[in-house]
Formats: sequence, C-alpha cells, structure tokens
Amino acid sequence: MDLTVSVKGLRIKAKKLDNDFYDFIKEDLEKSGIDFARDNSIESLFTAYLRLAAKSHNYDREIESIIKDIES
Repeated sequence: MDLTVSVKGLRIKAKKLDNDFYDFIKEDLEKSGIDFARDNSIESLFTAYLRLAAKSHNYDREIESIIKDIES
C-alpha cells in the first residue's frame, strides 16, 4: 500500500508498504498528531519521528537486558 502525508505543502509518498507495516505506521503517525487529510507542520512530523525513535531505543535497551539475563 502507498502512504502519503503532506508537510508544508509537499506531498510525500512511501510506495508499496507491506499491509501490516502500513497499518502500524499510519496508526503511530496518527497518535503523534499527523493528519492524512490536511497539511502538517514539520514540527508534527519531527515529533512523530521522535516518538518512533524513542520506542526503538527502548526496545534496544530491553533486548540488551534480556541478552544479559540469558548470558548470566
């Protein structure tokens, strides 16, 4: 599926996303305040990025902790 978002008048399209990934990204962007029916600010897009980056960072820390527990 294609996912299109408008930021400061520029339409950005991600093409041919897997359906599950599309649903995940769309839902997460909406939780971050991105509206697919209107133009969005750069700040909104950056906030959405930081939200996902924080999730990724926390997952990495959890994985490292699990690996340490398994190794000891």
